[in-house]
Amino acid sequence: MKMKLFGESGSKQISGLEEEVNTWLVRHPDINIIEIKQSACGGSFAQTLLHISVWYEESQTT
Repeated sequence: MKMKLFGESGSKQISGLEEEVNTWLVRHPDINIIEIKQSACGGSFAQTLLHISVWYEESQTT
């Protein structure tokens, strides 16, 4: 199993992160996604940081 981490800080819009994830998925049609998790931190005095983790396996060709 492998994992791909996507992240952004306050300078990058949510739509940019969405585009990055979708582009990566299109470029990797041979993967089997096991799990996707997201997290965020930050708040009043710090920029919000967003992360998306994609756990996946590469397809086995026989």
